[in-house]
Amino acid sequence: MVLQKYARFVVSNAAQVNSIENGLRTLTYILPGRFADAELASEAIYTLLNFVGIYHDSLLSKAANSGLLVDKEGQPLKIDVSPFNRYHGSLSRNLKLYRVLSLVLSSLQFSEKLVEMVVAKKFSDKLRWRVVSWIEILKCVLRLNLLHLSSRRMVTGTVIPERLVDPASLGTPNLALQTAAKKGDLWTGERSKLNFTSVRDILQKTEGNADLGTFITSEVRDAEAIAPAQSLIRPFRALGLAGELLFILRPIIYVLGIRKLGKRDWRPWALSLLIELVSRQMVRTDLHAGKDTEEHTLEREELSRRKWLFLYYLLRSPFYDQFTESRLSGIAEWCNRKPLLSLLGSLIQDYQPLWQQYYFYTAGS
Repeated sequence: MVLQKYARFVVSNAAQVNSIENGLRTLTYILPGRFADAELASEAIYTLLNFVGIYHDSLLSKAANSGLLVDKEGQPLKIDVSPFNRYHGSLSRNLKLYRVLSLVLSSLQFSEKLVEMVVAKKFSDKLRWRVVSWIEILKCVLRLNLLHLSSRRMVTGTVIPERLVDPASLGTPNLALQTAAKKGDLWTGERSKLNFTSVRDILQKTEGNADLGTFITSEVRDAEAIAPAQSLIRPFRALGLAGELLFILRPIIYVLGIRKLGKRDWRPWALSLLIELVSRQMVRTDLHAGKDTEEHTLEREELSRRKWLFLYYLLRSPFYDQFTESRLSGIAEWCNRKPLLSLLGSLIQDYQPLWQQYYFYTAGS
């Protein structure tokens, strides 16, 4: 009963709840360095917000699927499901194990920094690296299972569906409009599983006038929007599968190298970079082979995400100690002398110890 009341409250006040979430999330960015153990408090709040956000997303998703969401003007909100949500939603619905493993992997990604921080502050550094190793091993096992369950398809960085709508664009639901929305004349395609408005409903909405053409134009869907969900990411051939396995195993190899040789040794850093470069080239070559040589949207987005992960190498020892740290300190000092940029300079100085001390802040895994 309490959860049902809370769910109704979140759906009815989605914009306000989202503003509170964003405000608290912004607070976590500026807390580090403000008082003793401020980084621990910041990470605890951020981790909690991630879990709460997943629950709120599920509530909004159920409300959207039931036609209960309205815009600022009180009209039923049209929901455009992204390719990402179609792909992962399809796998989660069809394979219960995929959904469970996705939630476990996401939970680890949300809490790994907090766990490392607590162990580092309360126990020994040796135990911290042992815990880091086991977290990376568990994440690797989960990703390997997701790779298998998805029939050898690319494992994306985030594996749970994203928020369907921006809560800031929502208005207060109206019972009469909700009822009308539920009575809308829809039919579901057998192949795409998408909902389509019937011709009768279109004529009623447009009153049979010239707006019919505008309405039809607005409903036009591209090829990926009507393609089967699992075709949005193609299965790997042998080369791509080998590249994906390298990408999944890379964090474990890197952590074991650090534990054996130390953070300031160049060999773990260089080996990790080499593995990631080789993996990227193998995956891209595989995707561009065969008849369908153009990267699909989700494939392109994931490759772009992985490309940005290379920036973390600038923040990892020993490269950070010898090259990046002095330059970042110089930028921070320059920003501190500029009134409008002083907050940025302060943030850089507050986060520098975290990048140096904690593995997961620059892990990119």
